[in-house]
Amino acid sequence: MRMLGAWWRERWLGWLDYPLREGAVWADRYRVEELLGMGSYGQAYRCTDLRSGAVVLMKRGKPSKRSLAREMLERESEILKGLHHPQIPQWLDYAAHGREMGLVMELVEGYSLEHAVMGSEKIYSQQEALLVIRQLLHPLRHMHEAGYVHRDVRIPNVLVSGDKLVIIDVGLACRIGDESAYEKEEWGGGFADSWGAVKQRMRVPEPTSDLYGLGHLFLFLMYAGYMPHEGQEERGWEEELKLDPAVQDFVQGLLENKWQSAEACEQELEQTLKSLEG
Repeated sequence: MRMLGAWWRERWLGWLDYPLREGAVWADRYRVEELLGMGSYGQAYRCTDLRSGAVVLMKRGKPSKRSLAREMLERESEILKGLHHPQIPQWLDYAAHGREMGLVMELVEGYSLEHAVMGSEKIYSQQEALLVIRQLLHPLRHMHEAGYVHRDVRIPNVLVSGDKLVIIDVGLACRIGDESAYEKEEWGGGFADSWGAVKQRMRVPEPTSDLYGLGHLFLFLMYAGYMPHEGQEERGWEEELKLDPAVQDFVQGLLENKWQSAEACEQELEQTLKSLEG
């Protein structure tokens, strides 16, 4: 009987979270055009704002998550509303539809850096990867100076939009020093997988966590062009990638909390880039 109850519960929750149909009008204003994706507590849709005619992104809390989805979405809305940077999607609205809430923001057209790395044959040079880091330091510095830390700086959360990189998904962001943010990790599945230690370090509510995330993002870009020799034993990235000494020192600095602010990191990065040019 317990197994049967669990079976029905799973299907009931699946029914609750069934995506909105295309053409549906949400909150008497946002017409659903396309489901873009689903996360742990929300669903993202491409919508048309019937008042302005603009195409927007609407993030709807999963009904099955009830108060947790509402709490997480409200926190994300408050954070996004306080950020104003061309490399962060602009907050537009936080609307109610019955018992549901939806966060509406600018829809950034582009593709993820993950797609650029995994879905193409592009190989990044050391300098190109460092220039990616330099671009991303700008919105992160803005977040930190506004009092927030992103806590999820990874290639799926970076969009390539023309010649601009945009950092998205502030769902895990929190105020700097807010230890209570750890209490929300249970909905994300904890840290049980092989990336557990990395994720746990990235979740610390301090600016150094975002710099740490940039260090791993750099390594992802560099490993896109790495081909080990047949039968070669696995080694540390310091040995496998053969980076310029100045670049290796910079990446180690990102991973070892050498800088306490994005501003200090930017200054060091400029020196590293100059050393490559010389």
